[in-house]
Amino acid sequence: MTNQLSRRDLARAACAALVLTASGRLGRDARAAGPAQGSQPNAHSWHPGLFPEMIVKSWFQEDLAEGEVSSWQSGGVKPVAAMQAEPSLRPTKLPNNGGVLFKKGTKQALTWPADNDAPYLHRWWLVIARCNSAVNADANNVSVLCVNGAEGGPVHRQPQVCFKPSAGTFVSRLHDGKLKSEEGLCSTDFGDWNVMVGYRRGFVVQAVVNGIKTAGQTIYALAPNRMKSQSFMGDVNNPMRADVAIDCVIIGQSELNDSQIDRLMGWGMWRVGRQSALPGDHPYRQSPPSAVDANDKPERYAFDSASWASWAAIGDERYAHRGEAAPPIRAYTTVFFDDFESNSVVDDFTGAQGSIWYAPTHLTTVGVDAATPPISASPSSYVHDATSHTLALRLLHKGRWRTGAFSSVNNNGQGRCWGKGIFEIRARLPKILAPRPGFFPAFWAYGKEHLFWRTRNRLETDFWEYDGLNGAYINISQHVHKPRLGYADPHIAPRDVRRKIAGYQVDPSSGFPSTIDVYDGEFHTWYAQIEDDYTYFVIDGYEVARVPTTPELAVKKYIIVDFAYDKKKGRAQPDPSQTYDMVIDYIRVRQTETELARVPTGFSALPAFSGRASPGQALTVVPNVIASQIECLWYRDGVPIVGETGTSYELSSRDVGHKIRCHVRAVSVLDQPEAWTPESETVG
Repeated sequence: MTNQLSRRDLARAACAALVLTASGRLGRDARAAGPAQGSQPNAHSWHPGLFPEMIVKSWFQEDLAEGEVSSWQSGGVKPVAAMQAEPSLRPTKLPNNGGVLFKKGTKQALTWPADNDAPYLHRWWLVIARCNSAVNADANNVSVLCVNGAEGGPVHRQPQVCFKPSAGTFVSRLHDGKLKSEEGLCSTDFGDWNVMVGYRRGFVVQAVVNGIKTAGQTIYALAPNRMKSQSFMGDVNNPMRADVAIDCVIIGQSELNDSQIDRLMGWGMWRVGRQSALPGDHPYRQSPPSAVDANDKPERYAFDSASWASWAAIGDERYAHRGEAAPPIRAYTTVFFDDFESNSVVDDFTGAQGSIWYAPTHLTTVGVDAATPPISASPSSYVHDATSHTLALRLLHKGRWRTGAFSSVNNNGQGRCWGKGIFEIRARLPKILAPRPGFFPAFWAYGKEHLFWRTRNRLETDFWEYDGLNGAYINISQHVHKPRLGYADPHIAPRDVRRKIAGYQVDPSSGFPSTIDVYDGEFHTWYAQIEDDYTYFVIDGYEVARVPTTPELAVKKYIIVDFAYDKKKGRAQPDPSQTYDMVIDYIRVRQTETELARVPTGFSALPAFSGRASPGQALTVVPNVIASQIECLWYRDGVPIVGETGTSYELSSRDVGHKIRCHVRAVSVLDQPEAWTPESETVG
């Protein structure tokens, strides 16, 4: 359904920015001296409603009439009503902007259904609430909000917010297999509102409470809610341990930059008249956020229907050089190389920042008619050969057909991505004569954006895929998939569109010196070379097609490899007593020296090394970017150094004769710019 609420959200948030000063009585700052303390934002001030696509769900107390609350309708791109059918369990909307009160000793709560998309959608949350902590100083876990958690369990709390009166704190929690809590000091006076902005960025979860940032901790991928556990405000599990009132709850998508976090906090504290409680150095202590700038406009893919349509004009020009030797590769550097010296595939939900491949990917249907179980399943569909340095994705039968698939990012979009460059794989498919089963192997990529903006198009580039019908027929295509959530925006394609880049039989009739049938049991090498002007697709050194490089091809992307089974793509049944392997020798990504030398916006220069390139010495990154959160990935001649994610790396004997490089991403800066250090001197 296309979102129809954005204008309502804008109007409501602007109205809210005008007048809300406190919690049922005037805020402390309204009584404080100084012109800035009592002044309030006007309708032209900065407020979250200016960016409706960011807001997934939002509840504001001003949307309710005074008295008993049976339904509290949210705004946002995925609106929902928080409901209570039982009169005795309904909270109360207090007069004079006092908020929605959930009373001590009751199970008053407003609930809404589980949301399986929470791991992707719920990237940040703003909660303004107050708790009668002073007279309940021994209480813990006084519930405010819990998304996917009515029945408890390890995959819920996406997020959870509560008060801890015994510690005088306001707490933000997520559960990635272990409970991750971030808490900050709050007012114990029931007359004071407290403002929290909780968020997760990259592999870190943090919160800001009344302007003070928590230390943060590592967080891994969040699992979808498989128990259908409902969400709630108040508490459905236990009687409330103290009175709690809620002013507003906003849950948002995308990863916030530091400027946006500061503005949300400043807006919230001014909304409730507590701006003087902000730290002295907070940018909005003296005046509220008032102007929109580039930080509020993160870069996103924009679909251009005219550009998409014009692509067809190239016609058969894309095949002008097919079957010819591919153009020589010059001025490229290997930035990623995995030859599977070890099994580098880890579990999708527990893989760490320095991991290489995550399995079985967030795409539950990637195996089509074959399930994609966890890598820990027995027998495994991920078979590593330490002698040949290969990894096999194995199609096998155990109750039903099972197979393997992996990607370079995990379920939540954490991992390795690349824009332009050469994406290469060397692999071998089973040697099997026609008629074959419905094998469906593929080497492909998705644009990263759809994991963080569920309202945006999912961009798919199939570098190659084959079926079991014809092992000589190569398919290369580009897809722009409709968004997970409908949203009215002229830069978003509302329905799927697709273009075939290449689809034909690789044999002499197409200009190739011989037929390349991939089911010959031999290794073949494929790559896509995405440059500024043209993109080339190559098999075994022969050009398959070349096309103009479109924004869809150039977008930052993550790699996916799978060996699917599709009954409709073959003419025989697989033998349940047999296994079928897609054996991968290596995967490599190369980028141009020009691209690597480019200093992105946000960096003052390329990151650089300090230290000597000698065993026992440490190389330390000088990032040359001002950012509160930086992610580093280290490489040895392009091979990821698993587990190394700090700003320093101690060299060892294994590094001798090699060059070291570090990839730096400024996660907390607008658009998360990233850059590479130059290669170190040869270690020795």
